Amino acid sequence: MGLLLVLRPPQSRPKRLRRATRAQRRERHRADAKEWATAEERGLLLDVSVEELLPLMNAAGGNRLPILGQLDPWSDGVLSREDLPQLNAEVDRLEAAAGDDVERGLVAALRTLLVRWRDEPGLALHWYGD
Repeated sequence: MGLLLVLRPPQSRPKRLRRATRAQRRERHRADAKEWATAEERGLLLDVSVEELLPLMNAAGGNRLPILGQLDPWSDGVLSREDLPQLNAEVDRLEAAAGDDVERGLVAALRTLLVRWRDEPGLALHWYGD
């Protein structure tokens, strides 16, 4: 199971088609896949394994983390730039709780993504769960 974190411009909520055809669903996924591949090349995407993230979050405070505690690996959501200072503080807590190289690598990747977000105005952090 994974959690996809993507820096992208804020998206208007498109109306969902109640009875989308397979072709319409396939085309939407194809467009998202192209955008995500480009974002990954630019360093604006992080694919996180929930199995790695959850134990680290629990060690750092779990649901008491105001922002990371709301990330739901089964749904989608958006964080705004106003969340960035709090998110940086929570990543500091993750860093303090990291116990092995895998967790430290995850924290480093999160920190790199947050630095890119700070340097790229006009983007929001979207998360997409499985």
